[in-house]
Amino acid sequence: MVTLEIRNLNEVEDVYLGEIRRIIKHKKEYYENLFKKYSKNIVIEIEFNKERLYRVNISTNLISKTVSVTELDRDPVEALRRAFAEFKKAVKRQIALERKDYLYKRKRYRQQKWREYFDILEEDVEESVREDKPRYSRKVKNAMKSVQKYLKKRLKELGFTKKQIKAQMPGILELIEKRFYRIFDPKVHTPENLDALLFKITEEILEKYQNTLAEAEGAVDITEFEGDEEAPREEIYEPELYFIEDFSDDENLIDKVTEQYSLEQIDDKIEKMMSELSPKEQAAVHLHFLEQFDNDEIAEVTGMDSGEIRKTIEAFKQNVRESFEKDLK
Repeated sequence: MVTLEIRNLNEVEDVYLGEIRRIIKHKKEYYENLFKKYSKNIVIEIEFNKERLYRVNISTNLISKTVSVTELDRDPVEALRRAFAEFKKAVKRQIALERKDYLYKRKRYRQQKWREYFDILEEDVEESVREDKPRYSRKVKNAMKSVQKYLKKRLKELGFTKKQIKAQMPGILELIEKRFYRIFDPKVHTPENLDALLFKITEEILEKYQNTLAEAEGAVDITEFEGDEEAPREEIYEPELYFIEDFSDDENLIDKVTEQYSLEQIDDKIEKMMSELSPKEQAAVHLHFLEQFDNDEIAEVTGMDSGEIRKTIEAFKQNVRESFEKDLK
Protein backbone atom coordinates (compact mmCIF):
# COMPACT_ATOMS: atom_id res chain seq x y z
CA MET A 1 0.00 0.00 0.00
CA VAL A 2 1.29 3.46 -0.92
CA THR A 3 0.22 6.69 0.81
CA LEU A 4 1.21 10.15 -0.41
CA GLU A 5 1.51 12.97 2.12
CA ILE A 6 1.71 16.47 0.64
CA ARG A 7 2.98 19.30 2.82
CA ASN A 8 2.91 23.08 2.41
CA LEU A 9 0.97 22.99 -0.86
CA ASN A 10 -0.51 26.33 0.20
CA GLU A 11 2.90 27.91 -0.51
CA VAL A 12 2.50 27.14 -4.22
CA GLU A 13 0.87 29.77 -6.45
CA ASP A 14 -2.60 28.86 -7.69
CA VAL A 15 -1.54 28.83 -11.35
CA TYR A 16 0.63 25.74 -10.73
CA LEU A 17 -1.76 23.72 -8.58
CA GLY A 18 -3.70 21.94 -11.34
CA GLU A 19 -0.57 20.53 -13.04
CA ILE A 20 1.01 19.59 -9.71
CA ARG A 21 -2.08 17.61 -8.66
CA ARG A 22 -2.15 15.85 -12.05
CA ILE A 23 1.52 14.83 -11.77
CA ILE A 24 1.10 13.59 -8.21
CA LYS A 25 -1.97 11.52 -9.12
CA HIS A 26 -0.10 9.91 -12.03
CA LYS A 27 2.96 9.18 -9.87
CA LYS A 28 0.82 7.63 -7.13
CA GLU A 29 -0.48 5.07 -9.64
CA TYR A 30 3.10 4.32 -10.75
CA TYR A 31 4.39 3.77 -7.20
CA GLU A 32 1.38 1.68 -6.21
CA ASN A 33 2.35 -0.69 -9.03
CA LEU A 34 6.07 -0.57 -8.15
CA PHE A 35 5.47 -1.37 -4.48
CA LYS A 36 2.51 -3.77 -4.87
CA LYS A 37 4.68 -6.73 -3.80
CA TYR A 38 6.84 -4.85 -1.33
CA SER A 39 6.62 -6.21 2.22
CA LYS A 40 6.10 -2.84 3.88
CA ASN A 41 3.48 -0.11 3.56
CA ILE A 42 5.09 2.92 1.95
CA VAL A 43 4.49 6.58 2.82
CA ILE A 44 5.90 9.05 0.27
CA GLU A 45 6.23 12.59 1.62
CA ILE A 46 6.21 15.51 -0.83
CA GLU A 47 7.09 18.86 0.71
CA PHE A 48 7.01 22.29 -0.96
CA ASN A 49 8.86 25.34 0.37
CA LYS A 50 9.04 28.73 -1.28
CA GLU A 51 11.96 31.02 -0.59
CA ARG A 52 13.76 32.71 -3.48
CA LEU A 53 13.18 29.49 -5.40
CA TYR A 54 10.73 26.66 -4.93
CA ARG A 55 12.25 23.77 -2.99
CA VAL A 56 10.61 20.35 -3.52
CA ASN A 57 11.61 17.42 -1.33
CA ILE A 58 10.39 13.83 -1.85
CA SER A 59 11.25 11.13 0.69
CA THR A 60 10.22 7.68 1.91
CA ASN A 61 11.40 5.04 4.37
CA LEU A 62 12.27 1.70 2.77
CA ILE A 63 13.20 -1.45 4.68
CA SER A 64 16.92 -0.73 4.60
CA LYS A 65 17.16 3.08 4.52
CA THR A 66 15.43 6.42 3.93
CA VAL A 67 15.47 7.72 0.36
CA SER A 68 15.27 11.50 0.02
CA VAL A 69 15.82 13.90 -2.90
CA THR A 70 15.50 17.68 -3.19
CA GLU A 71 15.25 19.92 -6.26
CA LEU A 72 15.17 23.74 -6.64
CA ASP A 73 13.58 25.78 -9.43
CA ARG A 74 11.68 28.99 -10.09
CA ASP A 75 8.90 26.78 -11.48
CA PRO A 76 7.54 24.34 -8.84
CA VAL A 77 6.23 22.01 -11.58
CA GLU A 78 9.72 21.59 -13.05
CA ALA A 79 11.21 21.12 -9.59
CA LEU A 80 8.59 18.43 -8.87
CA ARG A 81 9.25 16.60 -12.16
CA ARG A 82 13.01 16.53 -11.62
CA ALA A 83 12.57 15.46 -8.01
CA PHE A 84 10.33 12.54 -9.05
CA ALA A 85 12.83 11.50 -11.74
CA GLU A 86 15.71 11.36 -9.25
CA PHE A 87 13.50 9.81 -6.57
CA LYS A 88 12.51 6.95 -8.91
CA LYS A 89 16.15 6.14 -9.70
CA ALA A 90 17.12 6.18 -6.03
CA VAL A 91 14.16 4.04 -4.94
CA LYS A 92 14.65 1.41 -7.64
CA ARG A 93 18.37 1.24 -6.92
CA GLN A 94 17.69 0.62 -3.23
CA ILE A 95 14.98 -1.97 -3.93
CA ALA A 96 17.46 -3.84 -6.16
CA LEU A 97 20.02 -3.85 -3.34
CA GLU A 98 17.43 -5.14 -0.85
CA ARG A 99 16.39 -7.86 -3.27
CA LYS A 100 20.00 -8.97 -3.80
CA ASP A 101 20.52 -9.09 -0.04
CA TYR A 102 17.38 -11.20 0.39
CA LEU A 103 18.35 -13.58 -2.43
CA TYR A 104 21.86 -13.98 -1.04
CA LYS A 105 20.49 -15.03 2.34
CA ARG A 106 17.85 -17.25 0.72
CA LYS A 107 20.59 -18.90 -1.33
CA ARG A 108 22.56 -19.77 1.80
CA TYR A 109 19.54 -21.43 3.41
CA ARG A 110 18.57 -23.28 0.27
CA GLN A 111 22.08 -24.61 -0.18
CA GLN A 112 22.21 -25.59 3.49
CA LYS A 113 18.94 -27.53 3.17
CA TRP A 114 19.96 -29.16 -0.08
CA ARG A 115 23.30 -30.28 1.35
CA GLU A 116 21.78 -31.58 4.57
CA TYR A 117 19.21 -33.58 2.63
CA PHE A 118 21.52 -34.99 -0.02
CA ASP A 119 24.22 -35.76 2.55
CA ILE A 120 21.76 -37.95 4.46
CA LEU A 121 20.81 -39.87 1.33
CA GLU A 122 24.34 -40.16 -0.03
CA GLU A 123 25.69 -41.45 3.29
CA ASP A 124 23.24 -44.30 2.91
CA VAL A 125 24.19 -44.87 -0.72
CA GLU A 126 27.96 -44.72 -0.19
CA GLU A 127 27.89 -47.47 2.43
CA SER A 128 27.70 -49.99 -0.38
CA VAL A 129 28.61 -48.88 -3.88
CA ARG A 130 28.57 -51.51 -6.60
CA GLU A 131 31.52 -51.47 -8.96
CA ASP A 132 29.61 -52.88 -11.91
CA LYS A 133 26.08 -52.25 -13.09
CA PRO A 134 23.93 -55.27 -14.05
CA ARG A 135 24.14 -56.54 -17.57
CA TYR A 136 20.74 -55.10 -18.45
CA SER A 137 21.57 -51.55 -17.37
CA ARG A 138 20.08 -50.31 -20.66
CA LYS A 139 16.68 -51.48 -19.45
CA VAL A 140 17.24 -49.48 -16.24
CA LYS A 141 18.13 -46.44 -18.32
CA ASN A 142 14.89 -46.78 -20.29
CA ALA A 143 12.91 -47.26 -17.09
CA MET A 144 14.45 -44.05 -15.70
CA LYS A 145 12.74 -42.11 -18.50
CA SER A 146 9.38 -43.15 -17.08
CA VAL A 147 10.59 -42.29 -13.60
CA GLN A 148 11.56 -38.81 -14.80
CA LYS A 149 8.06 -38.15 -16.17
CA TYR A 150 6.49 -39.46 -12.99
CA LEU A 151 8.87 -37.43 -10.81
CA LYS A 152 8.05 -34.23 -12.69
CA LYS A 153 4.33 -34.84 -12.15
CA ARG A 154 4.79 -35.60 -8.42
CA LEU A 155 6.96 -32.53 -7.78
CA LYS A 156 4.32 -30.40 -9.48
CA GLU A 157 1.67 -31.93 -7.19
CA LEU A 158 3.84 -31.03 -4.21
CA GLY A 159 3.66 -27.37 -5.24
CA PHE A 160 7.05 -26.82 -6.85
CA THR A 161 7.32 -24.36 -9.73
CA LYS A 162 8.60 -25.31 -13.18
CA LYS A 163 11.85 -23.51 -12.44
CA GLN A 164 12.38 -25.36 -9.18
CA ILE A 165 11.64 -28.70 -10.87
CA LYS A 166 14.15 -28.01 -13.63
CA ALA A 167 16.86 -27.11 -11.14
CA GLN A 168 16.34 -30.10 -8.85
CA MET A 169 15.43 -32.90 -11.26
CA PRO A 170 19.03 -33.94 -12.17
CA GLY A 171 20.08 -34.34 -8.53
CA ILE A 172 17.01 -36.36 -7.54
CA LEU A 173 17.29 -38.69 -10.56
CA GLU A 174 20.93 -39.34 -9.72
CA LEU A 175 20.00 -40.26 -6.15
CA ILE A 176 17.24 -42.59 -7.34
CA GLU A 177 19.65 -44.41 -9.66
CA LYS A 178 22.39 -44.66 -7.01
CA ARG A 179 20.00 -46.06 -4.45
CA PHE A 180 18.61 -48.49 -7.03
CA TYR A 181 22.04 -49.96 -7.75
CA ARG A 182 22.72 -50.26 -4.05
CA ILE A 183 19.50 -52.21 -3.45
CA PHE A 184 19.35 -54.12 -6.71
CA ASP A 185 20.19 -57.82 -6.56
CA PRO A 186 19.97 -59.80 -9.84
CA LYS A 187 19.20 -62.93 -7.82
CA VAL A 188 16.13 -61.31 -6.27
CA HIS A 189 15.00 -58.70 -8.78
CA THR A 190 14.16 -59.74 -12.30
CA PRO A 191 14.07 -57.39 -15.32
CA GLU A 192 10.28 -57.51 -15.12
CA ASN A 193 10.09 -55.82 -11.71
CA LEU A 194 12.70 -53.07 -12.27
CA ASP A 195 9.99 -50.46 -12.76
CA ALA A 196 8.27 -51.34 -9.49
CA LEU A 197 11.55 -51.06 -7.57
CA LEU A 198 12.47 -47.73 -9.17
CA PHE A 199 9.07 -46.21 -8.44
CA LYS A 200 9.18 -47.46 -4.86
CA ILE A 201 12.58 -45.78 -4.36
CA THR A 202 11.23 -42.60 -5.99
CA GLU A 203 8.33 -42.42 -3.54
CA GLU A 204 10.63 -42.98 -0.55
CA ILE A 205 12.88 -40.15 -1.66
CA LEU A 206 9.92 -37.86 -2.40
CA GLU A 207 8.49 -38.47 1.07
CA LYS A 208 11.73 -37.36 2.74
CA TYR A 209 12.14 -34.59 0.20
CA GLN A 210 8.69 -33.19 0.95
CA ASN A 211 9.28 -33.22 4.69
CA THR A 212 12.75 -31.65 4.66
CA LEU A 213 12.82 -29.34 1.66
CA ALA A 214 9.40 -28.20 0.50
CA GLU A 215 9.20 -25.10 2.67
CA ALA A 216 12.80 -24.00 2.16
CA GLU A 217 12.70 -24.60 -1.58
CA GLY A 218 9.43 -22.73 -2.01
CA ALA A 219 10.88 -19.86 0.04
CA VAL A 220 7.35 -19.09 1.21
CA ASP A 221 7.43 -19.91 4.90
CA ILE A 222 10.59 -18.73 6.66
CA THR A 223 9.38 -19.25 10.22
CA GLU A 224 11.76 -22.17 10.70
CA PHE A 225 14.56 -19.58 10.70
CA GLU A 226 12.81 -17.33 13.20
CA GLY A 227 15.16 -15.81 15.75
CA ASP A 228 18.21 -16.32 13.55
CA GLU A 229 19.77 -13.00 12.59
CA GLU A 230 20.99 -14.55 9.34
CA ALA A 231 17.49 -15.65 8.31
CA PRO A 232 15.94 -14.08 5.19
CA ARG A 233 13.57 -11.20 5.78
CA GLU A 234 10.06 -11.17 4.41
CA GLU A 235 10.13 -11.18 0.65
CA ILE A 236 10.38 -7.87 -1.18
CA TYR A 237 9.17 -9.37 -4.43
CA GLU A 238 7.88 -12.73 -5.52
CA PRO A 239 11.15 -14.72 -5.61
CA GLU A 240 10.60 -16.73 -8.76
CA LEU A 241 10.83 -13.86 -11.26
CA TYR A 242 13.56 -12.67 -13.59
CA PHE A 243 14.34 -8.93 -13.34
CA ILE A 244 15.79 -6.69 -16.04
CA GLU A 245 18.28 -5.42 -13.42
CA ASP A 246 19.89 -8.89 -13.50
CA PHE A 247 20.76 -8.48 -17.17
CA SER A 248 21.75 -4.82 -17.55
CA ASP A 249 23.50 -2.03 -15.64
CA ASP A 250 22.17 0.61 -18.04
CA GLU A 251 19.79 2.68 -15.91
CA ASN A 252 18.15 4.27 -18.96
CA LEU A 253 17.30 0.83 -20.36
CA ILE A 254 16.12 -0.39 -16.96
CA ASP A 255 13.85 2.64 -16.53
CA LYS A 256 12.34 2.25 -20.01
CA VAL A 257 11.73 -1.47 -19.55
CA THR A 258 10.12 -1.15 -16.12
CA GLU A 259 7.89 1.69 -17.31
CA GLN A 260 6.65 -0.22 -20.37
CA TYR A 261 6.47 -3.76 -18.95
CA SER A 262 5.07 -5.21 -15.74
CA LEU A 263 7.27 -7.51 -13.66
CA GLU A 264 5.34 -10.52 -14.94
CA GLN A 265 5.75 -9.43 -18.58
CA ILE A 266 9.51 -9.05 -18.12
CA ASP A 267 9.70 -12.51 -16.60
CA ASP A 268 7.54 -14.04 -19.37
CA LYS A 269 9.72 -12.54 -22.10
CA ILE A 270 12.92 -13.84 -20.50
CA GLU A 271 11.31 -17.26 -19.94
CA LYS A 272 10.44 -17.49 -23.66
CA MET A 273 14.04 -16.69 -24.55
CA MET A 274 15.20 -19.37 -22.11
CA SER A 275 13.05 -21.97 -23.83
CA GLU A 276 15.33 -21.65 -26.87
CA LEU A 277 18.34 -22.82 -24.83
CA SER A 278 19.40 -26.42 -24.28
CA PRO A 279 18.28 -28.08 -21.00
CA LYS A 280 21.76 -27.69 -19.48
CA GLU A 281 21.95 -24.02 -20.50
CA GLN A 282 18.48 -23.41 -19.02
CA ALA A 283 19.58 -25.00 -15.75
CA ALA A 284 22.73 -22.84 -15.70
CA VAL A 285 20.76 -19.63 -16.27
CA HIS A 286 18.17 -20.57 -13.64
CA LEU A 287 20.77 -21.46 -11.01
CA HIS A 288 22.81 -18.32 -11.70
CA PHE A 289 20.01 -15.75 -11.62
CA LEU A 290 17.37 -17.24 -9.34
CA GLU A 291 19.43 -19.37 -6.96
CA GLN A 292 22.56 -17.16 -7.01
CA PHE A 293 24.85 -20.18 -7.49
CA ASP A 294 28.46 -19.58 -8.51
CA ASN A 295 29.98 -21.31 -11.55
CA ASP A 296 31.51 -24.16 -9.55
CA GLU A 297 28.18 -24.95 -7.91
CA ILE A 298 26.41 -24.83 -11.29
CA ALA A 299 29.07 -27.15 -12.74
CA GLU A 300 28.32 -29.75 -10.04
CA VAL A 301 24.63 -29.79 -11.00
CA THR A 302 24.87 -29.54 -14.80
CA GLY A 303 28.19 -31.20 -15.62
CA MET A 304 29.24 -28.15 -17.67
CA ASP A 305 32.70 -26.66 -17.16
CA SER A 306 33.13 -23.19 -15.66
CA GLY A 307 34.20 -21.57 -18.92
CA GLU A 308 31.16 -22.91 -20.74
CA ILE A 309 28.88 -21.70 -17.94
CA ARG A 310 30.39 -18.21 -18.00
CA LYS A 311 29.98 -17.94 -21.79
CA THR A 312 26.38 -19.21 -21.58
CA ILE A 313 25.39 -16.66 -18.93
CA GLU A 314 27.12 -13.71 -20.63
CA ALA A 315 25.63 -14.60 -24.02
CA PHE A 316 22.15 -14.90 -22.54
CA LYS A 317 22.48 -11.56 -20.72
CA GLN A 318 23.48 -9.90 -23.99
CA ASN A 319 20.59 -11.51 -25.86
CA VAL A 320 18.11 -10.28 -23.25
CA ARG A 321 19.46 -6.73 -23.40
CA GLU A 322 19.41 -6.66 -27.20
CA SER A 323 15.88 -8.08 -27.31
CA PHE A 324 14.48 -5.41 -24.99
CA GLU A 325 16.40 -2.65 -26.79
CA LYS A 326 14.94 -3.80 -30.11
CA ASP A 327 11.38 -3.86 -28.72
CA LEU A 328 11.72 -0.37 -27.27
CA LYS A 329 12.84 1.26 -30.54
